[in-house]
Amino acid sequence: MLRKITFLLSFAGLVLMGAMTFSCGGSSSGVNPSCTGGPYGIVGNWQITVTPTGISPVTGYGAIDSAGLALFFDTSLSTGAGDSLELPALTGACYFSGSIISYPEPNTGSTTVTDTVQGNVTSASAITGTFAGVSAGTISAVPFSPLSGAPTALTGAKTGEMEGVADILSLTFSPTTGSNMNFTGTDTSKCTITGTFTQVGTSNVFDVSYTVAGASPCVAATSTGIGFESNTDYFDLNNSAAGTYLYADILEASGAVVLEVY
Repeated sequence: MLRKITFLLSFAGLVLMGAMTFSCGGSSSGVNPSCTGGPYGIVGNWQITVTPTGISPVTGYGAIDSAGLALFFDTSLSTGAGDSLELPALTGACYFSGSIISYPEPNTGSTTVTDTVQGNVTSASAITGTFAGVSAGTISAVPFSPLSGAPTALTGAKTGEMEGVADILSLTFSPTTGSNMNFTGTDTSKCTITGTFTQVGTSNVFDVSYTVAGASPCVAATSTGIGFESNTDYFDLNNSAAGTYLYADILEASGAVVLEVY
């Protein structure tokens, strides 16, 4: 529990301190709503740093797709691996505003936190902003390369695990076209699992669909999210063995969950 509380103090900002006031003029927040330039090409893999006021920064990894979906997950076992962060839709326009949402890892008893954020996309390789509400602070994001080489469709039998969920998925992946892939399988409760990873252009970004079906205790639902391939076992679920790992940050009705496939 201490690990999760510590992470939420940092990433979700569950601290009532020094509320930062947004300024439409941008002078106090460092954000310029009247900026010019762009839209910039920001589809790809991004590393985000969240710095709540008075608290150490926390880093998350994720991606932005062509529709502007921007999702990131924390990987630090010491600060709450498996929590997710969603920014408002980012289209590459130089100014953005909306909600910044922090979803806790499932089954922790923690709640989703929503703050207000505004920021600037200053280039295809730099995003900055400030947030306020329950707490206050800053965000910054830069591209990163999780994979050596180009992404390719996985094939054959794979294991999937979701952070915070005591479940093992037995999945079979099948390439479709290009680097796109389908998967089918079952979980520990014998629920039927199906879904797709659809590559966004030629980037290492995939739009994800994840469907659960079956009789009770299965809860039938289709969820969507964003994914990418990596050479890193972020959650040490496979003893950090060399290879290609597939990640999906999935938005569900009750929050978000991070899936690792290896």
